[in-house]
Amino acid sequence: MLDTSTHLKMCLRIDGLYKIIFSRKASKSVKDLPRANRNRLEEIIVSLKESPFAYSYKKIKGETNVYRIRLGQYRILYEVKPDIQVIVLLKIELRKRVYD
Repeated sequence: MLDTSTHLKMCLRIDGLYKIIFSRKASKSVKDLPRANRNRLEEIIVSLKESPFAYSYKKIKGETNVYRIRLGQYRILYEVKPDIQVIVLLKIELRKRVYD
């Protein structure tokens, strides 16, 4: 059995950059984004790799380590796992649907 503390140490990124992981729902949503928003999303991801707080963000109330970024009419919800330097993109949806 793998000791979880050892596993976390093995996952730490040596280069100091965060790893970006798309949830299944987020990866499907990217295909439906208008081209201009996809280009901005790419810029946001590059910024997030350096720091999860490099881009203008807001914390989601009532959630632990979950934040949102505005992308025009869309919202990007993401979770930060600082102990293993991972950012999970949870949802990329229109503002009116993202919090459902």
